[in-house]
Amino acid sequence: MPLIAIKALPFETGVEIEDALKSLSEQISLQCKIKLEHIMITWEWIKNDHYIHNGEVVDKQQQLTHPLLVELTAPNYYSQQNIMFLMELIAKDISSTLPINKDNVFISYTPAYSDGVYDHGSVINWDDS
Repeated sequence: MPLIAIKALPFETGVEIEDALKSLSEQISLQCKIKLEHIMITWEWIKNDHYIHNGEVVDKQQQLTHPLLVELTAPNYYSQQNIMFLMELIAKDISSTLPINKDNVFISYTPAYSDGVYDHGSVINWDDS
């Protein structure tokens, strides 16, 4: 159940976000052995003049500043190694499918706890599994 929420400024040239999201979803499924049905990824554009980094506001996604922002939510039972692997995988795949430098991806992780997730019509308790 990783949930990945990505935010970025518009790119200089047109990019195929749908293709990038499909690639990321498929790589996570393959590399982490997670069924596609359990992977959710969203993309949001940051409006022009709504993102400041290092004291500067820009209109387009930059290669070295204004990192692409990724919020990763995953079960708290994932090990630190699993989370680190997943973060590296996300950064690597995004940088290979989009015009963004891997060093300009910022990822934060939030653990999801048993009884703290509602999915498929009920609160999920993975402690009972």
